[in-house]
Amino acid sequence: MQLKEWETTIQLIADESNRETAEAGRNRVLTGWRSKLELPPTSLKAFQIDEIVREARKRFVEAKRPAWA
Repeated sequence: MQLKEWETTIQLIADESNRETAEAGRNRVLTGWRSKLELPPTSLKAFQIDEIVREARKRFVEAKRPAWA
């Protein structure tokens, strides 16, 4: 699968997820995108969606932890 074709979608997923402050929020965003990608017009298979989500996760910005944590 060519991920270049999905660059815009990957960036949207990463941006939406990075706006969430908690891990639960990020998971909710990913679950929502998984559902969208399963439906027409994309109708992607599970392994294709996994590739897209995996690439988006690489782009998550880690929350800064306080020095005392």
